[in-house]
Amino acid sequence: MKSARAPFIWTPRQPIAEDHLKAIKEIPSRDDGVNRWFLFRTSVDLDAVPAGAMTDITVDGRYLLYVNGVEIGRGPVRCSPLAQRYDTYDLAPHLKPGRNVIAVLVHAYGVDTAFHEGVRGLWAPVFGEGGLWVDGPVVNTHAVWRCVQSTAWVQDVPQSNASLGFIECLDANQIDSEWTSLDFDDSSWDQARPLIAGGGGPESLYQGQMVRPFPILVPRAMPALRELPVTATAVRWVKGQIPQPELPIYTRLYDEVLTPAAPDAATDIEALLNPDDGVTIIRTTDGVDTAFTLDFGRIFSGYPCFEIEAQGGEIIEVGCTERLPGEWGEGVDPDARIERRPYLGTDAHLACYVARPGVQRFQKFEWCAIRYMHVVVRNAPAGLTIRSLGAVETHYPVEERGAFSCSDEMLTRLWAAGSYTLKQCMHDAWEDCPSREQRQWLGDVTVENLAASAAFGASANPLTAKYLIQVAESQRSDGLTQMFAPGDHGHNARLIPDWTLQWILCARDHWDLTGDLTTVEEIWPSIQKALGWFERIAGPHGLVVDMPYWHFMDWAGFGREAQALALNAQLAGACSSAAVMARALGFERAAKTYDQRASDIVARLDAEHWDEQRGVWVDMVDPATGEQNRRTSQHGVAALALWGAASDDRLSRAFDWATDPARITATPAPPVVPHGTALDEENGVVMANTFYSHFVSEALARHGRRDIALANIRQRFGGMIEAGSTTLWEATTSWASLCHGFSASPTWFLSRYVLGIAPATPGFGRIVFSPDLIDLEHAQGVVPAGARDVHVSLIRTADGFDATVTGAGEDCEVVPASGFHILSIQRNGDRLDVSFANANAASLPVLEIQ
Repeated sequence: MKSARAPFIWTPRQPIAEDHLKAIKEIPSRDDGVNRWFLFRTSVDLDAVPAGAMTDITVDGRYLLYVNGVEIGRGPVRCSPLAQRYDTYDLAPHLKPGRNVIAVLVHAYGVDTAFHEGVRGLWAPVFGEGGLWVDGPVVNTHAVWRCVQSTAWVQDVPQSNASLGFIECLDANQIDSEWTSLDFDDSSWDQARPLIAGGGGPESLYQGQMVRPFPILVPRAMPALRELPVTATAVRWVKGQIPQPELPIYTRLYDEVLTPAAPDAATDIEALLNPDDGVTIIRTTDGVDTAFTLDFGRIFSGYPCFEIEAQGGEIIEVGCTERLPGEWGEGVDPDARIERRPYLGTDAHLACYVARPGVQRFQKFEWCAIRYMHVVVRNAPAGLTIRSLGAVETHYPVEERGAFSCSDEMLTRLWAAGSYTLKQCMHDAWEDCPSREQRQWLGDVTVENLAASAAFGASANPLTAKYLIQVAESQRSDGLTQMFAPGDHGHNARLIPDWTLQWILCARDHWDLTGDLTTVEEIWPSIQKALGWFERIAGPHGLVVDMPYWHFMDWAGFGREAQALALNAQLAGACSSAAVMARALGFERAAKTYDQRASDIVARLDAEHWDEQRGVWVDMVDPATGEQNRRTSQHGVAALALWGAASDDRLSRAFDWATDPARITATPAPPVVPHGTALDEENGVVMANTFYSHFVSEALARHGRRDIALANIRQRFGGMIEAGSTTLWEATTSWASLCHGFSASPTWFLSRYVLGIAPATPGFGRIVFSPDLIDLEHAQGVVPAGARDVHVSLIRTADGFDATVTGAGEDCEVVPASGFHILSIQRNGDRLDVSFANANAASLPVLEIQ
């Protein structure tokens, strides 16, 4: 962290309300506008280019940074304004002797979004929203900067949906294309002023208190995002579109009537699929615009972009979406067009561009989810030349170290789909999905982090460390965290307390996978404070009863009222995880306290929720009367199996009940799962949906039922793969998000429980090898393990299977999976060959170790 050496600066047309400094309690809020775009420039003369020019930059909002007309970066990463992140660039490669110009485009949102959290604190009413900070040896905001609020972007447009930023409408005729270049004349622009108020010495008002925005600045602590150009794979159709200019921007792309296209409406449209093949000419006629839909063949996150040659005044509107009507259902009509889905906020991501004369390039300021792109060209009777049209794909720069394949082609594709889905949900934070929300939900990361460790190894660790810290930064004074952070959580609006518990579980997983004690130590006080919140709301026996706020856990209709089994078992798991981290930090007294707390919780749950007649734990109990509600769920059974200490007999009977196909019921859970089957509370069991299915599979695998866990995975996710999806959905049906990170659990399971690689000590200092082919004939792959890539090959034999592992180290611990014995182990340097036999084999040879 660092204090700002240079000041934040902003437009002088936004007043500094120094009178607000006099207020102690009632500080009035202020509104300086929403969706504002500002241009900043400064110049510096150099006798020679320095060897290095490491320069820090951040803004209140988001920015694009240019040096001598060349874009060199964007940011900042999402963050709380109370711990503002900054980016660092070496400007030296972009500088030259003589005059240099540094330019910054700043988008000031004026509202909270899924990725932007507005200013809080005393400086908010004094300065309002907005601010640019640059600090480096060559250029900084001590210098004279010129600025202007641009009119090129239409300000009065709605947000894309309730989560994301504004629909981008840019009129290129309202902005000089050379504004970032050396020769542009900015003398008519305002001189930016420092955002500093107060002062006057120790005998002044409040002893000379100085007010500056963003007093705490933190390095971004993650690498720059990866970007690569993408073109479509097919043109679905070309049509005329009847313009209705009276319709608002957010409906006309959907609602305008389509009609057959004129013969010359689109010349060489297929060139859009390969820009090297030539150019595409789009023409419009009186009263008929030209529209077409592109298919990119897969869902990905990217910035829609195009390069055109125009007469000037042509309009290009773009709408991107991850689905077409009927897809994953009754089938897609050849003429299908994108549709509005306001119920879930999965409308298309829209942009509108008005061309200036000549050659020009446009790239949407914010990325979005893309599979299909509906493009409408308007006002182009003379023809608009499209040199290229596609997107710049962007995601966190993962290293694709993991791999998996096996005799079941569906599982091979499922592992890859999970890995690919994760990549689309990794940017400047972990996200639930690239389409609807792009929020960093706390619970989602528990699964995403584990699956990423299998697919990408240590390259994903900085993203999870940043997540863990930013959740702690979101913590309320009473200890509860926000349900997603940072972003538009509304500061104590809707909350999910069980997501706070998931954050603690994820912290323990991060410790196990990385050995990153620094991050654990930084968030440890917040973990203690969070568990203290649950202690304060606990009933007389230490269990939570009728938990306040949104009791989520999963998109399924299991019991959440009274003394809820799954929630309290998860609380016990969080306490156990806290004990592990406490010991790692040397806090033995705290560790014993949390261990005892976990033990007390699970003992009472086991005793009070057990239904001996049916052989299963019930979801809910009235703690005052001891009366059991009859509802049961896979969630409750899995939670107590994972974080409890029940007898083998009870576990066996409860698993039999919870995995009985005749009992499993997919219940409704609107809005994401609006349809389902009402539970028969006497004989049925609530099915876990895709998120909590992770914990169900984990519980089954840890208790010797990997075969049922694999069947569970096939049942939940197999339909997506067989339907042809390359991403994993938010739920078992396609109603909601089609690319959802928390559904990537199968990637973790197949690497962890089939290939069998796990850390024996934090950070894979030592490795455990416990493979299991389950019902497969063969499996092979690579599992990242810290700095090592462990290669595994498994082949079925008559009475078991043979395994070969390389890269695990000479002290790799071999542990047979449940139901197997080790026949022989041969070590040859870094290679380990192991033969496993079924425990019920007719005869077992003597174990040989060579």
